[in-house]
Amino acid sequence: MLTNLLKFLKGYVVIRLSGYSPERFLNLCSHHRIILWGLRSVGTEYEMCISISGFRRLRPLVHKTKTKVVILERHGLPFMLYRYQNRKLFAAGALLGAVILYGLSLFIWNIHVEGNYSLSDEVILDYLESIEIVHGMAKREIHGEEIEAALREHFPEITWTSAEVKGTRLIIHVQENEDVIPEKIPKEEPADLKASNSGTIVSMIVRSGTPAVTEGMEVKKGDMLVESLVEILDDAGETANTYYVHADADIQIQRTEHYQASFEMKYIKKEYTGRTKTSFYLILGKKRFDVRFWHPDTYEQFDSIASELPLKITENFYLPVILGKNVEQEYVPSETTYTKEEAVARAKEEWSLFFEKLRRKGLQIIENNVKIEISGGVCNAEGDYVVEESAVQECTPKQEEPTQEEPAEEREET
Repeated sequence: MLTNLLKFLKGYVVIRLSGYSPERFLNLCSHHRIILWGLRSVGTEYEMCISISGFRRLRPLVHKTKTKVVILERHGLPFMLYRYQNRKLFAAGALLGAVILYGLSLFIWNIHVEGNYSLSDEVILDYLESIEIVHGMAKREIHGEEIEAALREHFPEITWTSAEVKGTRLIIHVQENEDVIPEKIPKEEPADLKASNSGTIVSMIVRSGTPAVTEGMEVKKGDMLVESLVEILDDAGETANTYYVHADADIQIQRTEHYQASFEMKYIKKEYTGRTKTSFYLILGKKRFDVRFWHPDTYEQFDSIASELPLKITENFYLPVILGKNVEQEYVPSETTYTKEEAVARAKEEWSLFFEKLRRKGLQIIENNVKIEISGGVCNAEGDYVVEESAVQECTPKQEEPTQEEPAEEREET
């Protein structure tokens, strides 16, 4: 890549060599350190590439070998500049375009939010606008730490956020409560293990630390599971030494939760008529310009589907121009009642999505006793379900005694 760039900047020509002794000519070029590339035979002649500086040194070699050199093609920046030397407006336009392009790259033209579920993009963007984080602002005015702190303070649902600038995009990464990952204490520091949820311990494998509970025990949130304090006993069974470790264990806790969801059997069904209206619009910065090919009156009842195409030059260089398309689909609303089969199918789909969400958070569904009942025009799904998880939380212990290193001999016996 770099070699090709240097060739383009210095310029080169494609020549055709013919005559009595072309092989001698090539040997002399090698002797005088004239670089040739792309050499190929065309009948009794040769074609090759040579730099402009190298071409200027060929005259004595051509005369000496009684050969003939003809230029076939010219490539590179020097020839481009020569070709357009009389077109000053073209050069000025190219320079102006480069300056405008560079100027546009100094601003934020797209703010993208990802990782949000309960909070919509519009809510977050509206708040960012209220603190003067808007499209078209200068990149030098973006302070990521201030944006992150403001988002966490304004939205309690957000537990972690990150703001980064890529090209002309401001990307806001957020993480909400349901996806909280507890902080881990470094392995070199002592740590206790406590229960992060209430339930029954169904399995327990301790690798380091002192177990405070056993399998089958009921624990509450915050109860000690494995202590970091390890005691070494002497022959009389008394404590000879103590030291702290980073407790490590695989503990599965099982608990029972209650599920309840309901919906009305009557609902509004949309019967689409097949009639649609399509309009287009153009967004320049904050201004929107609508283009309609029909009367602006809309249908009495309709769904509106909008699709937008932000214009960009590169993957991350978004321009303040958006092409949009809006389709309105007319429908006639009618009050309908679910059949028993339809209601049961919807209720099962809802709880399946609920349980799938729990699985993505690392919980195992051990038992499901949810039942569906239809009564008084309401479909109700209710019941208990049993989940199993590694509900373990690391905590810094209160070291009442000085931490001591475990003797080597006793460590081996342990």
